[in-house]
Amino acid sequence: MKILWPVCLLLILTACKEPEAPAQIIRPAQVWTVKEQTTISNTTYSGEIKARFEADLSFRVGGKIIRRTVDTGASVTSGQLLASLDTTDLNLNADAAQANLRTALSEQATAKAELNRNQQLFRQNFISKAMLETYLNRYNASQSNVKSMSAQLDIAQNQSGYSQLKADKNGVITTVYAEAGQVVAAGQPVMHIAYAGEREVHIRVGETTAQTLATGTPVEIRFWSQPSNIYSGEVREVSPATDTTRSFLVKISLKQPPNDLRLGVTADVSLPTTSGTTSGSWIPSTALFQQGQQTAVWIVGNDKRVQLKPVAVLAYSEDGVSIDVLPAGTQIVAAGVHKLTAG
Repeated sequence: MKILWPVCLLLILTACKEPEAPAQIIRPAQVWTVKEQTTISNTTYSGEIKARFEADLSFRVGGKIIRRTVDTGASVTSGQLLASLDTTDLNLNADAAQANLRTALSEQATAKAELNRNQQLFRQNFISKAMLETYLNRYNASQSNVKSMSAQLDIAQNQSGYSQLKADKNGVITTVYAEAGQVVAAGQPVMHIAYAGEREVHIRVGETTAQTLATGTPVEIRFWSQPSNIYSGEVREVSPATDTTRSFLVKISLKQPPNDLRLGVTADVSLPTTSGTTSGSWIPSTALFQQGQQTAVWIVGNDKRVQLKPVAVLAYSEDGVSIDVLPAGTQIVAAGVHKLTAG
């Protein structure tokens, strides 16, 4: 049997050769190059239209609601009846006060007659001065009692009038808290009214903006229903404390609002640059990565490996965010940041 030595040697050499390592696959990523540093010119916040003056309406006496004449969204005028209470007990109180007043008037008349009679006896020296003063004191006490009973009657009659809840000014009922048949206490809110007149925009801002924003600052306002129109306004009030959203409420007065402006519509407010605003770099919001309590971005190195760099957000806008300064030309990962690991 002949042996093919060249062929066998080739097979042996082939079997002893180590397999080649697979080529490293570079995963593509969307990268954003930081441009030259820019100064924040304005920041846009979304808010809603509110009435400058609003109030909770309530009865000044307690009782059972027997009628409600308006619903949420109803426009009301000054003096219009909104709801009524059962007046049975209130009328009884007024009747009792009226009876007490009549009794007091009768006692006053009796005391006056006794005083007049004893004054004549005193002039004729039939009674002493001390006796006369006793009858005078009785008359004075009866007069005070009449005044007291008259005041009680006025209170009872006023309470009967308080059984009707009326609008004190023109406005719109924005909320109804109670229904007919419900028993309410004095001062318990029954309805909420937004008074007619001045309208304003309410927005909420962060701590940095609230510290640097001054009252009277002019702003530009756009309504979502009228995106092509720009209206002027000015900052009327900046809340000194945060609310449940951990932000600061800012109230902005509208100088010349449109006539058909409805409560609750959405408005965009552009706040100008304030003295506390610093230069920053604009990046897409998708590039932000949250590492615990710290905001960061993924920096792409020359070796195409990524490292996490903490940054501070200066302002949010509709199309991105402004962060503290990054050198121009720095490359960061702009999408899929939560699927990356260092290196």
